[in-house]
Amino acid sequence: MQVTVIGAGLIGLSCAWHLARDGHRVVLLDASREPQESSWAAAGMLAPHHEAEQPTPLWRLCADGLERWPGFLADLDLTPEQADWRDRGGWIRATDLAELDRLEASLRWLRIAGTDVLRLSPAAYARSCPGAATGVGALWLPGAQVDPRRVLPVLRAACVAAGVEDRSGSPVTAIETGVVHTADGRHLSDEVVLASGAWTPALAALTGARLAGAPVKGQMIRLAGPCHLPGFIREGHNYLMSRRDGSVVVGATMVEAGFERSDDPAAIAALAAWAGQAVPALAGSQVSEVWTGLRPRLAGGLPAIGRVRPGLCIATGHFRNGVLLAPLTGAIVADLLAERSTSAAAMAFDASSAMA
Repeated sequence: MQVTVIGAGLIGLSCAWHLARDGHRVVLLDASREPQESSWAAAGMLAPHHEAEQPTPLWRLCADGLERWPGFLADLDLTPEQADWRDRGGWIRATDLAELDRLEASLRWLRIAGTDVLRLSPAAYARSCPGAATGVGALWLPGAQVDPRRVLPVLRAACVAAGVEDRSGSPVTAIETGVVHTADGRHLSDEVVLASGAWTPALAALTGARLAGAPVKGQMIRLAGPCHLPGFIREGHNYLMSRRDGSVVVGATMVEAGFERSDDPAAIAALAAWAGQAVPALAGSQVSEVWTGLRPRLAGGLPAIGRVRPGLCIATGHFRNGVLLAPLTGAIVADLLAERSTSAAAMAFDASSAMA
């Protein structure tokens, strides 16, 4: 089968790689020759349990996504060191005991579901996460982290090695039944997979389909450090994690501003200040990099993975879980095209239900 995958972020690359390994002839398209959108911008925090409020299908899907990552890296011949992979979990900090009590109570369902939720005293928090401001203690939950910027080029090379024809660098201008037009040519396709993150609704419109969604801007910074943490630290929407080089990635704001991505000095200052509160050694640390990511959020807030109609699939709307769900999304799309059965959690995100 001839398949055209549009989008060369982690989601699109994972789809292309899984499909090529299934024996399909795959062409990969993207408007940019070297895409640096949400996958490149993401911190790589893999935390399905930290923000879940109840055992929804999305939580089950994300938990499955976390389990896929070690095998995904192994299949790419990436060592933990090469991918900056760590699976030491993450800590949720609170400003006072009442807030810590509330957070622990809100996660009681996770314990019932069999997931560890550990309440740590200030001393226990200090031992488990050296360098953190211990305050009133913290909650620890399972999770992992990876550096997407290390994974992206390896996955792209793996796609080419598997036979994917990488034609990135030419924007798609039209999508018709059986053919995709770009600025420099046309590509015959039995199936088209739209996996272009926040740009997927515009691509869907080229097919006559209406997909309601809009990007959510996230401002992020890197602090020079050096700092080496065993896992990530979260508080509300803020989080931080160290990289192997000792720098620290801090994120992220949540702003609905369309495709506007200018730097926000106030947000940058607030992120740096919070990092200094969470890890005192980071107070006053130099901001060495600033960037913005545009998260793809659909109208219902849930991802859409699957077939819209014969010959057209979408894999988008992953919002804050794009990196986490990338390996699993590629497998789901490949299973769909091969008419293999998939998990009940995956079936809950039928793409047709996301169309407006």
